[in-house]
Amino acid sequence: MYHLLLLLLVLLPFATADAHAAAFCSNATCGGQSIAYPFWLANSGPNCGYPGLGVSCNENTPILDVQFHQYRVLRIDYANRAVSLADVDAWNTTCPRLSFSLSVDPRSSLQLTPSNSNLTLLYNCKAGVSRPSAVKLDGCPEQSMAWYVLPDDDGATGDARAYGCEEAVTTPVLMSPRRPANPSLREALSGGFQMRYDDRSERCGACEQSGGRCRYGRIEEHGGTGFACVCDDGANKLRCGDALSLCLKRQKLCKTHLLFSSPSFCFSLVVI
Repeated sequence: MYHLLLLLLVLLPFATADAHAAAFCSNATCGGQSIAYPFWLANSGPNCGYPGLGVSCNENTPILDVQFHQYRVLRIDYANRAVSLADVDAWNTTCPRLSFSLSVDPRSSLQLTPSNSNLTLLYNCKAGVSRPSAVKLDGCPEQSMAWYVLPDDDGATGDARAYGCEEAVTTPVLMSPRRPANPSLREALSGGFQMRYDDRSERCGACEQSGGRCRYGRIEEHGGTGFACVCDDGANKLRCGDALSLCLKRQKLCKTHLLFSSPSFCFSLVVI
């Protein structure tokens, strides 16, 4: 009975911490968009989903950072594990002055889908661009020299010097059957592009198969990033329903707190 009492005293702070983490990991809404696992609100608590899927809610607008550039979250399709994004620099404007060319890291949780095409915008061109499909943008306030748009199927290189321009920015756009056959630049860029999300970690896959949610958080001991599987009961384990996870957690309690002087008692905690 005495040992059981000590065990409850040791486990209580950890159970409270687990419940606290589970509360932070609850679903949220921003701008009418549901933010749920594996996405999470970046400004309201710990990372409760995949790395890189923290959504900021800025003035009731969901914003996702991809490679340190901001994109507006248009839609999250949880069933097909896809998210539609639009560059904040291109949102709802007829004269977009883009500043970032998206190049996806193959190790990232986010990858472009085959449903996208590319547009290359050429800025401050000294002479006319000699490609048949090049579209000149006129009447833009920031324009000091000519601006052009090149579609992906024209073999655009993305090298500004090849066209006699100062800057070239390439951005993906979604090819959708619902989109007009000849959309305006504003429609094409505001319609955004599509990315699939996936965590390729074996630990995360095992966690999700067991009914849990992957969580990555800071480990105070060494300042690195650690993995936990958040289960329905709020507990952080290696995977839900895993007896080994509970054993390892109890082992850590024995080693860390040294509350039990009897080795046999600690052994009784580990062997189930």
